[in-house]
Amino acid sequence: MKKIVMWMLVLASVSVKADAQWFATGTAGIGYLDDAFQLVLKPGVGYEFNDRWAAGLGMGLGVFDGTAYGTVDPYVRFNCWNNGRFFVDAKAEGDVWFGHGNTLADIGIVPSVRIAINRNWAAFGDFGLFGVQHANDEWSPAFGITSARVKMGVMYHF
Repeated sequence: MKKIVMWMLVLASVSVKADAQWFATGTAGIGYLDDAFQLVLKPGVGYEFNDRWAAGLGMGLGVFDGTAYGTVDPYVRFNCWNNGRFFVDAKAEGDVWFGHGNTLADIGIVPSVRIAINRNWAAFGDFGLFGVQHANDEWSPAFGITSARVKMGVMYHF
């Protein structure tokens, strides 16, 4: 019970802006990885807690080298800089792909930029991953920007 009360106090003490709001996203990524074509379509939903912090979850479908897979992508986004219309973010995310008995995972920091189109709509791009990848029962570093790690999307604030 003490832990529940402690977490409630922590959450209540976090600065939440008056217009904190839910948002929906749609992301598309296309590229090549190890000479294999990759396509992913991922709708998502999230919540902006204040001007700096947001959290969300994307779930989608993709194709890699002719094989279909599913993907789940929880993330926390921190706004590093903005001028009211252009935003530079850092997203801590974990991306898991599953299908045909295989599971792959990425965990790390993703650089991201957003451009506010109007009060409700924004366009964004995620570029690369700086973290680790799990494949074939082993973890390995995953650093850099490749075409397979570039994702573009739109965001709608409710």
